[in-house]
Amino acid sequence: MSVFIKLMIQITVIFFLLLVPSMTSTSLAHQRQCFLAAEDALREGRREEFKQLLSTLEDYPLYAYLVYEDLRQNLSLENEELILSLMAAYAETPLGIRFENLWLQHLAKNKQWIKLARDYKASTSTSVQCYYARSLMETGQYARAWDEAEKLWRHGYSRPNECDPVFDQWKKTEGFTAEIVWQRIELSITHGQISLARYLNRYLPPDDQYWLELWLAILSRPKKTLDFDWSTATHPMAEKILHQGMSGLIREDTLNALAHWQDLMATHDLKAFDTAPIEQEIGLYLCLRKHREALAYLNTLHGEKMTPTLRWWHIRAAIYKQDWQAVLAAWEHLSDPDRITPRWTYWHARALEELGHKSEAVLAYQRITGRQNYFSLLAADRLNLPYSLNHIPITAGDADIAALQQDPGIMRAMEFFYLDRMTDARREWHFAMAGKGVSENNAAALLAHRMGFHDRAIIAAAATGSYDDLIIRFPMSYRALIQKYARERDLDPSWLFALARQESMFIPDVRSPAGALGVMQIMPDTGRRIAARIGENFTNQHMLLVPETNIRFGTLYLKNRLDDLQGNPVLATAAYNAGIRRVNNWLPENTGLPADVWIETIPFFETRDYVEKIFTYKIIYQQLLGQVPDRLTAMMSNISGEPIIAAYTTP
Repeated sequence: MSVFIKLMIQITVIFFLLLVPSMTSTSLAHQRQCFLAAEDALREGRREEFKQLLSTLEDYPLYAYLVYEDLRQNLSLENEELILSLMAAYAETPLGIRFENLWLQHLAKNKQWIKLARDYKASTSTSVQCYYARSLMETGQYARAWDEAEKLWRHGYSRPNECDPVFDQWKKTEGFTAEIVWQRIELSITHGQISLARYLNRYLPPDDQYWLELWLAILSRPKKTLDFDWSTATHPMAEKILHQGMSGLIREDTLNALAHWQDLMATHDLKAFDTAPIEQEIGLYLCLRKHREALAYLNTLHGEKMTPTLRWWHIRAAIYKQDWQAVLAAWEHLSDPDRITPRWTYWHARALEELGHKSEAVLAYQRITGRQNYFSLLAADRLNLPYSLNHIPITAGDADIAALQQDPGIMRAMEFFYLDRMTDARREWHFAMAGKGVSENNAAALLAHRMGFHDRAIIAAAATGSYDDLIIRFPMSYRALIQKYARERDLDPSWLFALARQESMFIPDVRSPAGALGVMQIMPDTGRRIAARIGENFTNQHMLLVPETNIRFGTLYLKNRLDDLQGNPVLATAAYNAGIRRVNNWLPENTGLPADVWIETIPFFETRDYVEKIFTYKIIYQQLLGQVPDRLTAMMSNISGEPIIAAYTTP
């Protein structure tokens, strides 16, 4: 009897897996070993041994993963009933998605378009989505096929080759218009896919091709914007092209762009254009680049031109100049919800204090003290009050935790966790917790924390707003390593814990969209330079996924940034996130700045938020380490206007 026929007979077991009671740790440990042995047997082609091991694992949480791997290697159309049953049993789970994609790709390969159109649900695979559109076309469902084709087409990146057959036919219909081509061109330019935009030119009418060529020319050389007579421009894309060209000029040199824009407005009839986005971008970049003209320029913008973002930067421009009267005036123009946030309450109070309105400032500071956030800590410092860092533990009943442990997805996640397969563990946990309420998330936070699955515990705590459980939210993972390298580098361990918590939530195998790796998020090039400096071979980037290597390299990198940047931990923290050259460019001219002023006016939201969180977390970790927390303002040295050393310490 083949393994597939046997599995079909036993299909009820698969549904039974959703209800199995918890097993003893001894039996689970044994089953884990059998699971690993079965994987080896399947991988090495020892079919009889695999079948024998598989038969002993029918009540093991990861049983279906073995079934999947077996099907993946031996899939045929004869397995239809089995795989449809598996897709139904594991719907809305990561494994269900794998089963579906496996089956649909197999159907496409065998041109089983009727079955593919029938069995498709909602795949995350673009290739499978293309197959589905084609299945509709091949089965005569043209209206639906063209709808799917249009959805796939409206994208800023190239589509996989599997889309070509349906695209080729859809392009012959009346639904394929110049407007749709322009929409994709705009998306491709927005995503920096200039070669794709250039390729799409072939689908435009000849008159439209001129405008795309103009757009591409302006993209490569924004000054061409100034050579065109916009008064005569009537094409629907002209306004977008003008915006794009001025945006390039603004980013190259904001002050020159402002002058050019004023000339353009004076010499061209631009009444047909919405020029507000250009004026708004000029205002924003004047602020981001800390030009002294920023405040005066923003004062010329009124009404809807002053977006919420510009109102925030209006205050920041005044803060940077330490023009406290201007801070108060800008604060008055915030929305009511913005005014009462900790950030803008703090700066309102700070301006009142600087202007001598002590009693009003005290009342404003008091409104935000007693919380565990950056601005509450700063306000407590201004009032010389103790911090409120009270640990309020998350609670959950034993029955809730036990019930969660019986959830099939959580059971699979736990098994992957104990097998150290963290990507699958996180994926199963994420799917299992989707849509869960407060009681389930409280139980999940406690269960994950007890397991040492700290990133899932932190996420579950955040899902319920349980921000005062300091033990769960601020674990001390890799404590021995962090304290060891803190001593060797003469760094505060609380700073390192805070940085690792913010960078990765202590996930050792995490990879950022930019390519940074590991606990302290080291870029591969940075890791290579560090290794060369200390005389080690950098064999491959996977070295950075080893916690000890990552922490050793990360602490050295942070120490170098501290040495390079005036010995100032604020600057070193910002440089860890944004890079030393950017931080050098953000230093004030001539005179220094209070640290809170400099942090508030960091141009990048990500870096500003990062620095605020690191210093808040540092206070919390000091308490967790049994220290008396330092005052936040004592940690944040004033920012000197002196330039940093000319040659940066490597790496």
